[in-house]
Amino acid sequence: MTTRYVAGIPVPDSAMARAATELMSQTQSGLMFDSARRTFVFASLLGGSRELRYDPDLLYIGALFLRIGVTALYRHSQQRFEIDSADAAAQFLRGYGRSRDDIAEVWDAIALHTTPGIPEHKPALTALLSAAVQTDLLGTHCQALCPGVLARVLSAYPRESGFKFKFLHILAQGQLHRPQSTFGTINADVLSFHDRRLKVGGFCEQLLASSWPY
Repeated sequence: MTTRYVAGIPVPDSAMARAATELMSQTQSGLMFDSARRTFVFASLLGGSRELRYDPDLLYIGALFLRIGVTALYRHSQQRFEIDSADAAAQFLRGYGRSRDDIAEVWDAIALHTTPGIPEHKPALTALLSAAVQTDLLGTHCQALCPGVLARVLSAYPRESGFKFKFLHILAQGQLHRPQSTFGTINADVLSFHDRRLKVGGFCEQLLASSWPY
């Protein structure tokens, strides 16, 4: 089978990568699936510009599994969706005999991608996945990309009309049943934007309401 290239980046085509592609294409909406694939390409491009070493297959799995936690599979979970996503990726990787270190690296990359200020100080996979999410959603780091690259990425994996509001709606729908899990991440803001009446208790409230007497 001929390797597919997107903006000069080879899309992983191992048995594991193909299985992940098939699974995620059936599990996520087209909007989220294309966003995940764009994230992989952006992460790879940023990795090249920063001369970082990483395993492309692991980066691909991390990108594809980023948001499986907001799908209907987890409508009864009370964990942070990032943890559900990271756990799902870990289970998938174990099925392909990947090492504990590989699994831990992907787990961290997924679990930390919505926690600002930390991923950029972590190893390559975590730093790149977080930066690529910012690129895909906010256009951050685009100055590091070569001219014409963005158009090629969007041609391969289009960003559909109304992407921003649709994306926020999907994120919110996947977490409305567990608002407490969004504390401390950008997801608290996602829920507040979705429904102003929805209140997620913050740290100050927790501290002042604590019965701890000391």
